[in-house]
Amino acid sequence: MKTLSINKIGALALIVGPVLALASFLIEPGGILIDPADTTDAMGSVMAYVSNPAISRISALMVPLGLLIMLYGLSSIQQAIHDESIGDALSRFGILCMTLATFGWVFVRGLILILTNTEIGADSDSNAVIPDTYDVMIGITRISGIAASLGFLSFSLGLSTRDPLGFHKIAALVIAAISVLSLVSLIVGISAPSQLETMVTIARVCYFPWVIWSAILGIGFIRRGNFAAPPAAQSG
Repeated sequence: MKTLSINKIGALALIVGPVLALASFLIEPGGILIDPADTTDAMGSVMAYVSNPAISRISALMVPLGLLIMLYGLSSIQQAIHDESIGDALSRFGILCMTLATFGWVFVRGLILILTNTEIGADSDSNAVIPDTYDVMIGITRISGIAASLGFLSFSLGLSTRDPLGFHKIAALVIAAISVLSLVSLIVGISAPSQLETMVTIARVCYFPWVIWSAILGIGFIRRGNFAAPPAAQSG
């Protein structure tokens, strides 16, 4: 009963966490829906935060919460499949990468909270430090995105080694391919600044399949009761 309860909490975390993080990210000013700004436009992005302080603060608080909940859910799966196999090794590395990404994104949201109180004006002393602060945020965000892409790639490949050919294995391999796309896009964007905005957009689109897959894992976690063995072994 105790194991079942822990599994259910982990399963719910896989559903709630990514959805909360994505929803909060979507409403973040300067992003996709509210006062969109080019990721290379420091003043435009910070102005979006300052112009919408309440939404900026809510988003800055909820995104880390959602990411931490998701990380807990993924860690629950990783602990459940611990068996020193190649799948176990890959999933461990995936969790490590996603932990790094989460810490980076949490740090960036802390900076956004600070920037919501920034005074912007012709005579404001803040104007001189805003570009440098924003550049630090963008740099950490890109590295975190690369770490998350590598994490989802490794984690999905790890799970794919456990399932027989079927929906779950195919879904894991599709997520692996999407993660490669996100990883390559971010690396190309960093290497070729002229293509950065397009590459960032491609990487952002990859978030949606990640969220959907995480929810599928959570639902499957609830139905199976545990991930201690592949579905074929459990059915026997």
